[in-house]
Amino acid sequence: MPELAAAHHTHQRLLRHPRAATAWTAARAITTRWYDHQQHLTHRWRPRLNQLCEANLHLTSTGSASPALLTRDLVIYPETVALARALATLPNRPHRTTNDALTLIACRLGLARLTPNANDPLRVFLTHTRH
Repeated sequence: MPELAAAHHTHQRLLRHPRAATAWTAARAITTRWYDHQQHLTHRWRPRLNQLCEANLHLTSTGSASPALLTRDLVIYPETVALARALATLPNRPHRTTNDALTLIACRLGLARLTPNANDPLRVFLTHTRH
């Protein structure tokens, strides 16, 4: 899958950013929750999961282990990198609003819009973290 290779390249560049570690930790927690709760990006993740399972038949014959769980980190990797990059590079403006940040993040994730509820981990991160 070419998107995994491209994400890896972007991730390597991201690692040079001073806020990379914090952004990566937050992004991974956020996308993992989205994946587990089937939110926001499932239209991308389901086909990617299916492709991984088709290319790696042993994933579906591992007994009781869920292919969705076994491949989760790989399935969400491109979006995790994109979100981490967006979080690391958010403008450092005291007057930045959560909605402005959500608009920017939606664009970076290739979404028309992103409207997480009040308990969504991205909204919580943006509301309680000042860059």
